[in-house]
Amino acid sequence: MKKIIILSLLIAMVAPVMAQHGKRHDNKQHREISEMVSDLTPLQKRKIENISKDSKERVDALRQQKHAVRDSISMFMDKEGDHSRELYPLFDREARLQVAINREMYTTKIRIDEVLSREQRAALRQTLNQERKRR
Repeated sequence: MKKIIILSLLIAMVAPVMAQHGKRHDNKQHREISEMVSDLTPLQKRKIENISKDSKERVDALRQQKHAVRDSISMFMDKEGDHSRELYPLFDREARLQVAINREMYTTKIRIDEVLSREQRAALRQTLNQERKRR
C-alpha cells in the first residue's frame, strides 16, 4: 500500500512537468538559418538545407522511438504492483534515446558551423542569443 501511495505521488509530480516539456517543444518555433544569416551563398544554403533535412529525419525517427518507450513506461506505471524489472530497462532506453537526439543535434550544429564563415557564425550566435533572451 505504501508503494502505491509513493508511486501515485511520484506520477502526480512528474506528469505536469512532462506535459509542460512536451508543450514547450511543440510551441517552439524553428527558424531557418537562412532567415537568421542574411548573406548565405546559394551553395551554403543548399549545403545547410541538406544537412538540416538529413538531421531532421534522424531526430524525428529517434523522437518516435522515444515516444514509443514513454508509452510503454506509462503503461507499466499505471499497472498495480512492482514492475521494476520491466521499467528500469525502459528508463535506460529512454535516456539513451535522449542522448542520441542531443548528439545528433550537436553534430548538426558542428556540420553547419563548418559551412558558415566566422562572421556568419558570429551573426547566427548573436541572433540565437537575442531570441533566447526574449523567451
